Amino acid sequence: MQLIDWILVVAPILLVLGVATYTKRYVKSVADFLAAGRCARRYLLANARGESDSGLANTIKGFEIILVSGFVVSFWEKISIPVMLLIGISGFVIYRFRETRALTLAQFFEIRYSRRFRLFMGTLCFISGILNYGVFPAISARFFIYFLNLPGSVTVGGFELSTMALLMASYLTVTLYLVLAGGQVTAMVTDCLEGILSHGIYIAIAIAVFFVVDWKQVIDVMASAKPGHSGIDPFDAKDVQNFNIWFVLMTLVNYAYTRMALQNKQGFNAAAKSPHESRMGDVLGNWRMYARTLMILLLGVCALTYLKHPDFIEQSGTMRAEISAIGDSYLRDQMSVPIALRHLLPTGIKGLFCAMMIMGLFAGDSGHMHSWGSIFIQDVWMPITKRNISPREHIWLLRGAVTFVALFAFCFSMVFTQTQYIALWWAVTSGVFTSAAGAAIIGGLYWKRGTAAGAWAGALTGATISLAGIAASGTTWKHIVDVIEPAFGIDLPARFWFNGLQVAIIAAGATTAVYVIVSLLTSRSPFNLDRMLHRGLYAVDAQGVSAPTTSPSLRDQFRLRNILRFDHNFTFADKMVAGGIFWWAMFMLVLHVGISLWNVFVRHWPINWWANYSLVTSILIPFVIAICTLVWFGIGGIKDMILLFHDLRTMTRDASDDGRVPENTPAVAPEAATNAPGERVIGRAGVTP
Repeated sequence: MQLIDWILVVAPILLVLGVATYTKRYVKSVADFLAAGRCARRYLLANARGESDSGLANTIKGFEIILVSGFVVSFWEKISIPVMLLIGISGFVIYRFRETRALTLAQFFEIRYSRRFRLFMGTLCFISGILNYGVFPAISARFFIYFLNLPGSVTVGGFELSTMALLMASYLTVTLYLVLAGGQVTAMVTDCLEGILSHGIYIAIAIAVFFVVDWKQVIDVMASAKPGHSGIDPFDAKDVQNFNIWFVLMTLVNYAYTRMALQNKQGFNAAAKSPHESRMGDVLGNWRMYARTLMILLLGVCALTYLKHPDFIEQSGTMRAEISAIGDSYLRDQMSVPIALRHLLPTGIKGLFCAMMIMGLFAGDSGHMHSWGSIFIQDVWMPITKRNISPREHIWLLRGAVTFVALFAFCFSMVFTQTQYIALWWAVTSGVFTSAAGAAIIGGLYWKRGTAAGAWAGALTGATISLAGIAASGTTWKHIVDVIEPAFGIDLPARFWFNGLQVAIIAAGATTAVYVIVSLLTSRSPFNLDRMLHRGLYAVDAQGVSAPTTSPSLRDQFRLRNILRFDHNFTFADKMVAGGIFWWAMFMLVLHVGISLWNVFVRHWPINWWANYSLVTSILIPFVIAICTLVWFGIGGIKDMILLFHDLRTMTRDASDDGRVPENTPAVAPEAATNAPGERVIGRAGVTP
């Protein structure tokens, strides 16, 4: 790192901290701290939520996948990405959730099922969330140690201190300040700003790496793997473990099932100005990911090429020695790309990359801290204590919980030993809640016969399977083997049969089956979804004004405009954007399915065809999209930040809008959901089930 590198690192950090300090003045209510006053528009949401998804640990996860599979997962993801875009365009789950006007997911659970279920799911979500987030500080600190070539410890005042501990404490303190300053208001603005800056850095990095590593060298390395392990031919990669076509398909199923269940972005889910803005923000956010995917893929394959190609034998010798010196195999794989990038990236680009990682670190970690701290207060502490507190005291409780999450993550990272890839650990830990919640969310928003008894049974099933998966995925499995094999004479594998993602899929399937069966057995009358969603006779717009709606006929429901959920909120420009993304998604889906069928049934492509195909679809097209999106989303994001400040400055706050569901709201018996014995459904003001 040269002087110019450090300047490029420090400048954006100071800008972000200055903006965070400025946003403090706009937080005047609990809804502001939790959901930015529900004033966020689409480009602000797209940039901010996208940057929150781009955390440092997420980037390392992407590098791990590429190190194992090369371009293979990228090919199969091209089939899943169009499906994800279509899910976003349809507004699946996220649109209806915004219609409920709940501030947190567990508040929705209380509206739809019961207060006890809210408390249980809030507790489960909090435990799952902090376990999931607990490894972030360690991953981030190790990245900086190996990327900046820092020593393992430093001496301060005669005491030897761990560099990892110092780095974690430093960055957690700064991230904590960003969250405590203004909650979701600060997160929306700083994440959007970081997202625009990072987007430009993605493009700069994509250009720079090809001045060091050329495409022919990349293909030489990707095609040199032994049969069954190709890094570029997806039909010659059947022996690639963990990250293959099944990984992509399971991830896609899990994405649809856990739609909005993973609450590391719960503040963004409730922050939209309207359900329509929430949907458009989600659609555009998925489109924005082209630039980030391009950058991760290029850095990953170029780092791998730098390590393995004969043209870089002199440089790779030093890198291989550093990597071999890492004793733990998982840590060795995790840090291989950062070590290679330290040698590969030129001056200036190295500083930009470091700045991008730090901004992603702030955005991703602040989202987790805000979410898990808020969920603990809103969905665990408040339902238990039932205290009437002032907005000021409420906000300080939220800040205290956020601080606890940061302290827990620091301690957990200091003692926890990672035993599987990041993506698989996240799948199983988040699955403790998401597997349990997915059926309750989808069923609660779309199915009138879903009951509280079904939600309870499904949630307990999913959580139990996921917790068992966590226990079996670690060192506990060895103890199980040591006990069972001698006692019963059964030969068990050295590692558990299923990885984290497979456990999550099994848990999701079991949860859905139990939810449906128990709901059918216990449902006595249909739930009034229209009232909960403010539809039909209960329809109101985003400002609470009556807005009656009509449902399309059965024939009209199968027209394209209704499949894409084009309603009166869609302007002509909205239809052009959503329709354009739809047809692009369909074109890419048909193209990749067609190529797959050709390779299976007609003729297997040679390596040079796959090389050209990857160059066009994985590099050139995303690069063009990234440049256009930078200008488009940059202008839109800045405008939306200005409008956010205007709305927060002029809006009238409702002190009672703090995420609590009033107990004195009467439930209408004929329309209430069937509950577990002894439970009572409680509706919120104007949303009585």
